[in-house]
Amino acid sequence: MPDAGRFSEAGEQGERAVTEAAAVLERELAAGLADAKAAGERLADEHRVDQEEFGRLVRRVSDNTHELIDAVSARVLGNTAGDAAEHTRKIAASAHDIVDLLLNLSRLAPGLVNQGLSTAFGPQATEAAEPDARPEG
Repeated sequence: MPDAGRFSEAGEQGERAVTEAAAVLERELAAGLADAKAAGERLADEHRVDQEEFGRLVRRVSDNTHELIDAVSARVLGNTAGDAAEHTRKIAASAHDIVDLLLNLSRLAPGLVNQGLSTAFGPQATEAAEPDARPEG
């Protein structure tokens, strides 16, 4: 008969790992929300998306997501072997690839948004993107 105490200990270790990961993720999300709020305010005030600011947000999301995938797959791999472990590695690799693809596509967003805003709001968006530009007239 299996040792019930051993399973209880494993459950407690898993709970601690999840609690620690949640605390780290919460701190990262709070920092990311501040950056996202600043980008949202710029969009509302200046009718533009700052490429560098957006790039920082994408890097933060990328880093956090890849770390989360690694942490979850490491936890699963710690309790699996054989075919299950191989499937876990493949799923983790696919998850990394999907995150990279989606975030790389998202890098197109600032240019597309700024073009649309320029069309909708006129030269304001362009002037905001270039602070030294003076309106002609």
